[in-house]
Amino acid sequence: MLKNISSNRKVQKIIALLASAYLKLVYSTSRIELIGRNKIEIFLNKKESFIYSFWHDQLLFCPLTWQSTEIIKVLISKHRDGDIITKVIDKFGFKAIRGSTHKPSKTKNKGSLVSARQVIKSLQNGISIGIAPDGPKGPRHEVSDGIIQISKLSRKSILPVAIGFQKKWVLNTWDQFIIPRPFNNIRIIWGNPINFKSGTKKVDDLKIQLEKKMNQLTKEANKNL
Repeated sequence: MLKNISSNRKVQKIIALLASAYLKLVYSTSRIELIGRNKIEIFLNKKESFIYSFWHDQLLFCPLTWQSTEIIKVLISKHRDGDIITKVIDKFGFKAIRGSTHKPSKTKNKGSLVSARQVIKSLQNGISIGIAPDGPKGPRHEVSDGIIQISKLSRKSILPVAIGFQKKWVLNTWDQFIIPRPFNNIRIIWGNPINFKSGTKKVDDLKIQLEKKMNQLTKEANKNL
């Protein structure tokens, strides 16, 4: 029954409206600490597109880290939960590319290949792309091949971001999805951009490099909250 409800378009719109209003409440009632905001501002001021990388569990609050009129699209799964998330992020000016970039090099994975092409085309047209490199199904906080291949093919930098919450609900899902609570202490940290467009390092080595950086940022974002 719950599956049928969440698949109803009218219900999805209502949920998205309530969720976006709730996130605005969380943001307006919380103390927000920004660290390294200049790292994203450099790209935005130059109107240079990049890959915005965040862990899947922080996806709900991530649109509020953007704070810019520049266009960004987010890679969202085609699952029905993705339908709701797509409608939520639309309230904050984010558009969606539906699908994933999980193993796009596999010929049998045509959906991922199409999504990867859309992502690369958008990046080359000056539109930044948000990607959760451990999505859409995990493993949690482990970088998949897709984001590295996208970076190398598009010759665009990856800018990692992490969000820490003092008060939150954690759902019993594969990613331990986070719902922040109002009247919170929230810390947003941007890391240094990582450029994979040159060099001969193997994809696995580059995955480890990005994964370590993102986990380090997440640890720093949650420290002493």
